[in-house]
Amino acid sequence: MRLHPQTERRVRAATYPTLLTACAGIFFLCAAFVMPSTATAATKAKIYVPPYRAQVMNRTPDLLQSDVQGTVVMSVDILNTGTKTWKAKGNTLTALNAAKLVGTSLNVNKATKLYDKSWGTSVRPSGLTKDVKPGETAHVTFTLHAPSKAGEYRERFALATKGIDFINGSSFEVLYIAGSPKTLSYSIDPGLNSSATYTMAPGKDKTFTLTVTNTGTTTWQRTGTGQVVLAVVDVTKQSQFYNPLWISKTVIGRLTASQVKPGKQGTFKFAITAPKTYGEFTEQIQVLAPGLTRAVNGLIQLTIEVPSPSNVVDSSATLGAEPIVRVGMVTLTKGTAYFTAPAAYTIQDSAGVALASVAANGVATVTYATATGIYTVIANGVSVTTKNPVRLFGVDPATIMTVSSWKAPYNQFRGTLEVRFTPATGVTWVINELPMESYLAGMAETGNSGPTEFLKTMAVAARTYALFHDLRKTKHADENYDINATTDQVYLGYGYELKVPNLVAAAVATRGVVATHPAALSEKNIVGTIVAAYSSCTDGRTHSSKEVWNLDLVYFPYLSGVPDPVGTCTTPPYPSTYITGGGGNHMVGMSAFGALHYASDQGKTFDWILTYYYTGITLKKVYP
Repeated sequence: MRLHPQTERRVRAATYPTLLTACAGIFFLCAAFVMPSTATAATKAKIYVPPYRAQVMNRTPDLLQSDVQGTVVMSVDILNTGTKTWKAKGNTLTALNAAKLVGTSLNVNKATKLYDKSWGTSVRPSGLTKDVKPGETAHVTFTLHAPSKAGEYRERFALATKGIDFINGSSFEVLYIAGSPKTLSYSIDPGLNSSATYTMAPGKDKTFTLTVTNTGTTTWQRTGTGQVVLAVVDVTKQSQFYNPLWISKTVIGRLTASQVKPGKQGTFKFAITAPKTYGEFTEQIQVLAPGLTRAVNGLIQLTIEVPSPSNVVDSSATLGAEPIVRVGMVTLTKGTAYFTAPAAYTIQDSAGVALASVAANGVATVTYATATGIYTVIANGVSVTTKNPVRLFGVDPATIMTVSSWKAPYNQFRGTLEVRFTPATGVTWVINELPMESYLAGMAETGNSGPTEFLKTMAVAARTYALFHDLRKTKHADENYDINATTDQVYLGYGYELKVPNLVAAAVATRGVVATHPAALSEKNIVGTIVAAYSSCTDGRTHSSKEVWNLDLVYFPYLSGVPDPVGTCTTPPYPSTYITGGGGNHMVGMSAFGALHYASDQGKTFDWILTYYYTGITLKKVYP
């Protein structure tokens, strides 16, 4: 079953955690967008909550640099957390404005120093490209122009709705340094490290390494003249991560190498002491160039998660080893696919007969002819045939295989790729066979943003669903795989894994953990893994599997339905047709809106969220 059109549009556009709709046959496991909060609506009825609210999400680093009269293009993602749609046009249009603080309030900054002629007006850097509904994210790009006088310029910007006011939570500040050629020669590329998350036990010490690329024109030195160090941003108070091994109260680490030349990678080694209380703690750190000025793009957000003791039962011996899951990805309409890999790889048939060995970056073609029932492999200029399905995998198990005939970047995969014709349906599939945790790393059911506990909740729900089908092996038995990469849970492979390091970290932190219930136990499902249905939002309560799909609650007691005030849909429609299984929002099981807001607004942990939505479950770690 494909995505509900409205859900698909929101998913493709959003940068805040978004969930793709996935329907698991009769069980309709579905996931969509996420959001809102409640808690005690009745007790807060007299408290005014402004309908226009926002939260600044991903953004260009807050320190920008150029020569005098130079320009910098800045971008920012701002989430609509209110109840009103931001209009791109009309009498109540919303746009980005230069702002200033007057007391505790914002006002228009008519004396901005960073005006660029590309702005809509002298105080409006950019408007919206489209309307932004509650729960959606506005991506705003605009140009800042440095003054003719060298110096530091600190200015604030915020969204404002015409005829109303500035939007709460939408303001952000930039520091623009004009004319600093010495500093400009120091620049970095943080790669995936611009937002790093680590999990630690309370009060414990741990040593980390952070690797970035020297994209400037000057060689970094470990010590002496030209030394580059890693430091905290806020020097007004002692860091909550302070460790006695730091160089000073604010300088936390040096380069591991004596020097790092332009174009090369440099690694900083540093120690951290985790806070002694449970929670999620975030601090900004920076790469400092000589003179203790931040290098261009040198701002990094460091998050330490200190998890509370979770209610997870250790049953690691239940399965003994990490399961291998088979993911049906794409059918080949013409029966042909092209493959390659950055390292040497092997081609065999399903009986283990070697067909070819291919060197790094070599291309292989695999074709299936329905008329003859023959697979043809062309590699190294040689053609080989077989009647068995064809399997391709790296000589080194860590090799990333690429389906070069598919569009990048979502054409790279860990594990083994298999080309297999299925007589039951008459189609040829490319199947990715890989360990369960590698599958989760490339699963695109949510994005990289959001509270760690929310990401862990999604990782456990997705793992639970995948393991249910991996153990039973019934849903796609006639197709010879366990789970579909489109209609079950959206899976995009290694290319997506690179974009979501925080989601990958959440999966690692919950490795092997699934939701179980005695009612789900069977000869095949020896773990008792549940059908972890989840959807985007609800009408104030989740609905039982009996109510929506007429499934007997004797067998599905964990899908009984619970109050869901924080998961209430903020935008229509959620009609009765959805509640009977129509569209993509069935409202059974976990509410993604609710999961997000229990984590972000009430500080709930992943185990609390899951045991709230799935009645009577036990969380178990079923493999090491």
